[in-house]
Amino acid sequence: MFRRTRSVCVQWLILAAVGLVMGIGCRDTSGVSIEVAPQQASTDAEAPAGADVPTNSSETAEKATADRLHQPFSQACTTEIHADSGVALPPVYTLTGKNTGLLNEEVQKVWDQIRFMDAAGKPQTYVVALEVGIGERSLGTIEILMQPEWAPNHVRNFVALTQVGYYDGLRFDRVVRQRVDGESGSELLVVEAGAPTENADPATSHLGYWVLPEFQPDLKHEAGFVGACLMPSEDNAETAACRFYIALTPAPAMDGNFTVFGKVTRGLEIVREISQQPVLSGDAGPDQGRFSTPIVIRRAVASPMPVVK
Repeated sequence: MFRRTRSVCVQWLILAAVGLVMGIGCRDTSGVSIEVAPQQASTDAEAPAGADVPTNSSETAEKATADRLHQPFSQACTTEIHADSGVALPPVYTLTGKNTGLLNEEVQKVWDQIRFMDAAGKPQTYVVALEVGIGERSLGTIEILMQPEWAPNHVRNFVALTQVGYYDGLRFDRVVRQRVDGESGSELLVVEAGAPTENADPATSHLGYWVLPEFQPDLKHEAGFVGACLMPSEDNAETAACRFYIALTPAPAMDGNFTVFGKVTRGLEIVREISQQPVLSGDAGPDQGRFSTPIVIRRAVASPMPVVK
């Protein structure tokens, strides 16, 4: 069955001197294409905080090839998406004032530096620590153990976004509560985070690329599982971007339909506290489940760690 598509092509030209982003160009494709124009890199530019920088490009390529879980950005992600997915253009700047086009470039630069084998050839993963607060009050730190064996590209994307500082200053966006059909008293409880804008609109919650799905049909959600949010639309399999969720209950309807890439190993009680915060509305609409008071990810840090079997 053929589906109607539309074509939009947007290029961001990042002009550092004047801080402008200019959208230009349009070509005929089978989907929505968002391309980032490359920026001339400075020879003395510093790498993003936390990045494991190899000494040269050949070292990057050699180590990436040796890592069986490695896949380059161009294969792991797409910049074209079906029009029926409901995706719109991304914001020019995030809630914290970061340029989304520049963030896109930085993610691509560090992508191959995120490896799941250490220098000795032994398997390694990452722990992402989220320092969370409400107003002046600190809620503590949530630690998420990445699971590259489940979804290596989603892990690499999450770690890359963390390393380039994308999540710093962003928020936990909303809580999702749904009655589970056919199970008396059962409830689906999920907390979502990581949207680039204050209104947390799923349609614009991306940086101009999407991670291809890595569904695991046999992986069953449980409390503490972390996965990639998708658009609430029919054609949504390829709409994973920068938003993520933390499940607080089993989620049978989500099993095999969402990519799970990590699990909370510390601070699950903080996530539960977040889920109990007042919301703007409990009724269907854009404010449903959105928190009345901002719950901020003050800082996100990704640290490599060996895999213990």
